[in-house]
Amino acid sequence: MLYRYSVVLFVMSTIIPMAWSAPDVEHAIEQAQQTTKEMQSRTVEVFDRADTLSTSPKFLQGLSKEATKAMKDVETLPTQALPNFPDPSSEMLQRARTDINKLLNQVQEQPQSAPTNQKTGPQLYVFVSTSMPDITLKRLLVQASRINGSLILRGLVEGDMGKTKAKIMQLLEADAMGNTQINGGLSIDPTLFERFDIAQVPSFVVTNTPAERCSKSGCPSTDYARLSGDITIEYALETIAREAPMMKESAQTILKRLEEGL
Repeated sequence: MLYRYSVVLFVMSTIIPMAWSAPDVEHAIEQAQQTTKEMQSRTVEVFDRADTLSTSPKFLQGLSKEATKAMKDVETLPTQALPNFPDPSSEMLQRARTDINKLLNQVQEQPQSAPTNQKTGPQLYVFVSTSMPDITLKRLLVQASRINGSLILRGLVEGDMGKTKAKIMQLLEADAMGNTQINGGLSIDPTLFERFDIAQVPSFVVTNTPAERCSKSGCPSTDYARLSGDITIEYALETIAREAPMMKESAQTILKRLEEGL
């Protein structure tokens, strides 16, 4: 929308010859005033037309076409027309590596589906989402830390690594240096969501052995028991041990580790 600006017309005072009569002077002043009014009226009319034009669909469509054409013209510019940025210094590269490593350590992107050699025996997988209430996520984080476990997310927060890091630090109540009293963490692994057919969160899955890493040929199957609902890890393990005979021993083993971590 175009903004109107008031037009101020400055009329230079004219030295009136002493020979002019009073009627002549009055007539000249009247003509000057009439001319001023006409110019003001025309100015207002011009601005009114500009306002109408700025909201005209035809005008806006034409403006959009011109903008599109300009963008295409930019894409056809030769590479030489773009500025040459200097190569990053060794200090910049080292700082970037440090920041990336710190972020990876905080987010713990290595999923539990890619366990290390130390991961043996029954496992508990807790599937969550950042859309869940913070109080629920913090409770599960504290409980999972007692069995050296982590919560599992399907992906990044809004697909953004920075927002994901900020959310995790908030949940862990970490300071600016990443220090926190909560030993648990969050992992990101959409393949585990598919492997265990997770349709809602939070969901709790108990397996007899760690889930093996997926390969190009697919993800190895494993026996498991799943329970969903806004419950504690302890309640989930007790229920699985009671209702899933094949997983009873595994659930009780994890439950014992949970109690020992108190």
